[in-house]
Amino acid sequence: MEYTPPDTLVAGRPDEPPQGPVRRYSVPSGLSPDQKFEHWRSWYGGAIDVPVRLEKTEKLVRPGFNPTAVSVDGPGFSLVDVTNEPARCYWNGDTKPSDWLLYFRSSCERFSFSGRSEAVSPGTVRFFDLALPGNFHAPSGFSAVRLHFDRSLLGLTDKSVKRLQGLADVRDNPLVRGLIRPALSGWQRTGLAEEMQRLQPVVRSMMTALISSLLETAADPCDLRLARIAAIKKFMRKNFRNPALTVDEVVAYSCLSRRALYSLFEGDGLQVSGHIRALRTMEALELLAEETAWKRSLPDIAGASGFSSLQAMRRAVRELTGLSISGAQETPDLLRAHVAELRKLTEL
Repeated sequence: MEYTPPDTLVAGRPDEPPQGPVRRYSVPSGLSPDQKFEHWRSWYGGAIDVPVRLEKTEKLVRPGFNPTAVSVDGPGFSLVDVTNEPARCYWNGDTKPSDWLLYFRSSCERFSFSGRSEAVSPGTVRFFDLALPGNFHAPSGFSAVRLHFDRSLLGLTDKSVKRLQGLADVRDNPLVRGLIRPALSGWQRTGLAEEMQRLQPVVRSMMTALISSLLETAADPCDLRLARIAAIKKFMRKNFRNPALTVDEVVAYSCLSRRALYSLFEGDGLQVSGHIRALRTMEALELLAEETAWKRSLPDIAGASGFSSLQAMRRAVRELTGLSISGAQETPDLLRAHVAELRKLTEL
């Protein structure tokens, strides 16, 4: 069978239209390994932001050859998640500023950062600029996620960009470790694609905070607000099952005064105490909805959800859903609807 590459290929299956903001690509079935490579090479060369070329690293392409890609676009930023097969990739640079924050899920034998060639290990997070020439050699199963952002939204100058390019692995930065890397590693599982429009200001704030930290430059507090809220919400989500988590604990974690913390959450829908209560109530409702809930006592469910007592759980369920605990158990569909509402209310 003779294979002719399509004239136009997008980041999706060539025989299927993109679904919403998410675009997916995988090589079609029914092709020989070498034909699959040619298909992938044609797609990759046209789908990445700058013209690139791929070359085989082996004479024969293995039968299981199956590169994949998923991309999602938001206002001012986008995500691309790629799993490559063995290949060498080269690009000559682009005239348009194009900044990437790249998270490597697996190792890469050689990668060129701004002209410097080095190996990268799993978990590495680096900045680099596609306006500069570069290349990489990918082993089988090489996987990476890149966050592409519009530098104009972040107020980055050419000098700032060059400084970012010169930084080594930034995975140990607290913002990268606590917020950005978990978001990049699990974005498909968490349904982030459906929230791209809403998350744009959050991503911008997080990147502003990260760059301010890395370059040791001051940032407008207003620009950092959403990043701070995201970090505090993650802390509460991680610790709400501990009955010892109180507003005072959140104050200590945030390094803010109680008044400043309350001011930070103005207009967010829930204040800090309400957020903790909503997380605990959501957990309690999810435990009550389990098929094996009858095996657990209500005080046990209250404790597992972070409530100090059964009475506190009853009061929170009533206030946030209008239902009694027994009423919630008797109407499972309504219970699940309230869980969905609370999940949306407490999301980042």
